[in-house]
Amino acid sequence: MNKTRIGMMGLMVLVCGILMAQQSAETNGAAVAGEQVAAQDAPSTGGEFTFFALLVKGGPLMYPLCLCSIIMVAFAIERGVNLRRGKILPPETLDHLRGDALARRGAAWQRELLREFSGQTSPIARILTAGLKKAGKTPQEIEKAVEDSGEKEAARMRRKCKPLAIIANIAPLLGLLGTVMGMIRAFMTVAAKEDALGRTELLAAGIYQALVTTAVGLTIAIPSLVLYYVYVERVDRLVSDIDEVATDLVERLSLDVAS
Repeated sequence: MNKTRIGMMGLMVLVCGILMAQQSAETNGAAVAGEQVAAQDAPSTGGEFTFFALLVKGGPLMYPLCLCSIIMVAFAIERGVNLRRGKILPPETLDHLRGDALARRGAAWQRELLREFSGQTSPIARILTAGLKKAGKTPQEIEKAVEDSGEKEAARMRRKCKPLAIIANIAPLLGLLGTVMGMIRAFMTVAAKEDALGRTELLAAGIYQALVTTAVGLTIAIPSLVLYYVYVERVDRLVSDIDEVATDLVERLSLDVAS
């Protein structure tokens, strides 16, 4: 989570630096800046104008948007790998609680499970370990230990999905900011030229550049939001499966205490 916060802070610093640099550049003279924008941002003709060229002309806010897309892809891959069922509920862990193991009970069986699960790093192993450490206590204490550990693991899995939701919120705002800045530049260009009246091409160059950032922001935000809900739903299903396994262990440990 600390890495996520550092990444978000770095993104905000990058945006602020870009905006400050742009504001400093624009103070050099609205007339000179307007002529450069009109000359450089006019769409190419003759079939040479490409989508990549459009992205390049999207303005300085394309850099933080590009960073947002990289973060989105990175977390999408990370969650896709680490939220696999085999990663959360390893078959070898479940094998110790099924089959012939169902008939096994007692302190020796509990120590064997505790030794086996203590060396594993999966969420289900940590939850079962918390319950086994309370073996011999009252059923209420065992159940409370398992519930607390389960809530921590569920919160951890959901928390690691939040960067996708953050990107889904930030990207459209960056795109909108780029659009507003582009519109400002477009009207500054017109205002700085005495013969601008009736010349729509001076406005068109700034406006199409401004709309690029909004389109890119939405292109990043939509899949990021979809992935967030997909992974949260997967976490909910995994938590339900974990609860079933943990409940079975709690019942068996409670029977050992009762006997």
